[in-house]
Amino acid sequence: MVRFASMALSKMSMSMGDMPTSENITNLPLSDPKCNSDACNAFKAAHQESQATVSYDHQYDYGHYTTWYYLAAIGVAMFVYFYRLNRNRRAQRGSPVSSKSTPARKVLALCRMVNYRHLKGRVADYFAFPSLGSLAFIAITSLFLLLLTFLVHPYYRGRRGYGSPPLAVRTGLMAQALTPIIVALAGKVNFVTMLTGIGHGKLNIFHRWVSYMCLFLSVVHTVPFIVQPLRDGGPEALRKQYYKPGGMEYTGTPPLGILVGIVVLSIPWIRHRFYNLFYRLHIPMYVVYLGLLFWHSKQEKDSWVYLWATLAIWLASCVVRLFYKWQTFSIFRDWFQGFPARLEELPGGMTKVTVLAPPDFHWKPGQHCWLRVPHLSILQNHPFTIANLPKNTAPGVKRDSDVQEMIFYVRAHHGLTLDLLKSVANHDVADDRNRVVPVHIDGPYGGLVEDVPALYESLIFVAGGSGISACLPWIQYAARRIAEGSSVTKNINLVWMVRYASQIQWVTEELQPLVTAHPDLIQVDFFVTDSRPPAVPVSESENNDDVGAATSKHSEKSTMSVTPKIGQVHTRRPYLPDVLPTLLTAKRTFVLGCGPESLRTDLANTISTAQKKVLAGDADIITLHTESFGW
Repeated sequence: MVRFASMALSKMSMSMGDMPTSENITNLPLSDPKCNSDACNAFKAAHQESQATVSYDHQYDYGHYTTWYYLAAIGVAMFVYFYRLNRNRRAQRGSPVSSKSTPARKVLALCRMVNYRHLKGRVADYFAFPSLGSLAFIAITSLFLLLLTFLVHPYYRGRRGYGSPPLAVRTGLMAQALTPIIVALAGKVNFVTMLTGIGHGKLNIFHRWVSYMCLFLSVVHTVPFIVQPLRDGGPEALRKQYYKPGGMEYTGTPPLGILVGIVVLSIPWIRHRFYNLFYRLHIPMYVVYLGLLFWHSKQEKDSWVYLWATLAIWLASCVVRLFYKWQTFSIFRDWFQGFPARLEELPGGMTKVTVLAPPDFHWKPGQHCWLRVPHLSILQNHPFTIANLPKNTAPGVKRDSDVQEMIFYVRAHHGLTLDLLKSVANHDVADDRNRVVPVHIDGPYGGLVEDVPALYESLIFVAGGSGISACLPWIQYAARRIAEGSSVTKNINLVWMVRYASQIQWVTEELQPLVTAHPDLIQVDFFVTDSRPPAVPVSESENNDDVGAATSKHSEKSTMSVTPKIGQVHTRRPYLPDVLPTLLTAKRTFVLGCGPESLRTDLANTISTAQKKVLAGDADIITLHTESFGW
């Protein structure tokens, strides 16, 4: 938000809407109420002195400082990204990775020890505090903005007629300079991700916190425009200034109100509680907010540059997503045609969605797609991790099928996921096997920069419930690379926590051939946290007296058949600080976790503590990547 431009000094000097009179006021003293414009020599001298002390034009430079700061941060992230890409290339060429402990590794371990650590508690949960490393960067950014805001004096001018308060002008420009990066950090087709390799899910954390900073600056920007008129002439002077024709106090009120609404709805515990409201209003509110900023700014100096940049970033992201990522309108496919999908109900409120994708649809392990199921809801879409790999066909070899399966495991909670489970449960088993429904795919998104199998000797996967979807493709990928001889991985450990033993059969079909083919490579530990028979799903409770008994028997049968074939089943909740250290035996270890927030927090804190092994020289690197259920 910005204020009056420095046009003619006489125009800026009219105080709170007062108009010059025909009376000769040239030589009136400044204390005379009629001496309120540059027509009065005393007022003009004071006006010029105020502008000389703190120039109105100079306040626009603070928007430039803010922009240079986040561009510099992106530049540092790009340097790290290029280093990681180069490390991948060296590993893929078979260049040996030094196992010698160096000061650089220990410094990196110290950084990881801080970066992985998470705060715990009610406040941390309500605001979804990120890791200490992310919080440190947020704190440094906040300190930078605070110094720009409050370090320069004076905050106010002697009179409102001498020009807009300097504190208000610079914070308005700083808030406006943040609008492009806020939008750039938010998109699924994310240009910051393209430059830095940081996934949009991670960048979304900074999107939210930078929005908080923008709101803070906007509030600071507003306060001086209230205080200055009150100092000069009380409430009546404020009323005159607010309703003065062309006054920017009036045009600044609607965008501030909308920004408050956007930020409040984005607070994690509010967003989770009213997700459908947030989902439907978030982008429309921001579009209106951006339009109102154009109205409010009045193209003062370079104020519109930030807004045009914001609009360009958003439109470019939308176009790429619509015509490239969203398969319904992809320029490479027939429009309005979804992919056929088979639906299958699994124990524990899980739906297996098998999408029959065309052979030219590619994805990498760890990537996710947004699914839209038109026969349930044409407006809703939700993100789900792809739980398998695409077909691996050698060049020149003809495919044995025109489609490839893309598998998703969808846990029923509420809304679309629950409707999906109910739609499957309402059909008999024979019908389910042959039933095909159209599913519209938006993606894939995400993934990792590192060539994990080429860099790490040990891979550890920790999953809770449907978080297994993020781990399965990596296990399959590592096994494939080992078979090809392009991997240094020597062991793979999977720790999977489920509530009921019957849920283990979700991935039996995928895990069984991998464990059978690599019995000395893959170790699987299942942790069943509730040994009681699972409750009957809502969708199944339709006056069937045999459902409970059948579910119980099915659970026992699944547990007995899975236990000896795939891995060990433990009927307890694991304590990760005890379980993981026994698995951290290799020099170079990669840990991936996906599950509820509590699991990811405990895992991150455990790996933070495990950096002591690197500091002691017992390991070269222990790195962590976590995936989130929500966005």
